[in-house]
Amino acid sequence: MSKKTAVIAAALLGTGIQAGAIAQSTSVYMRQIAPYSDPERISSAIQAECQLPQRQAELIVSQANLAGISVVRDDEAAKASKGRVLQVEIVDAISMGNAFTGHRKQVHIKGRLLEDGKEIGNFAGLRSSMGGAFAGFKGSCVVLERCLQTLAADVSRWLKNPVKDSRIGE
Repeated sequence: MSKKTAVIAAALLGTGIQAGAIAQSTSVYMRQIAPYSDPERISSAIQAECQLPQRQAELIVSQANLAGISVVRDDEAAKASKGRVLQVEIVDAISMGNAFTGHRKQVHIKGRLLEDGKEIGNFAGLRSSMGGAFAGFKGSCVVLERCLQTLAADVSRWLKNPVKDSRIGE
């Protein structure tokens, strides 16, 4: 490799690293909740007892912050669509079974990342859980929250490289 090529390559690599650092330090805004896309699809028991929209938003912020990404829950900033805005909705939440017969829970979400109002990436995600260890001692909402927790980690990984038509989770 010639000296000129090495200098150009080093400059390009330096630019790429710097651009990534800027992206990591930029705050991403999202609503206070990750609403249900269609509340009629979600059982009334889940809606009344589990608080999935609030918990999903809280868990995304927590997981993203652990990954070094600043996600801020701010309805006004999210509505203004200035800067980076993460829009997440819960498409479906299924709760079958129970502590005695075995849990079969599933949460499906979708989301988009906008930059100044333009979509730069979107995803669909799905996670299932049978309750894990000691499932017989867990309620349905706790098992659904396991799905939310894992989806939040999936979203935080996706935020590091947001591309269109991504599939996260299972």
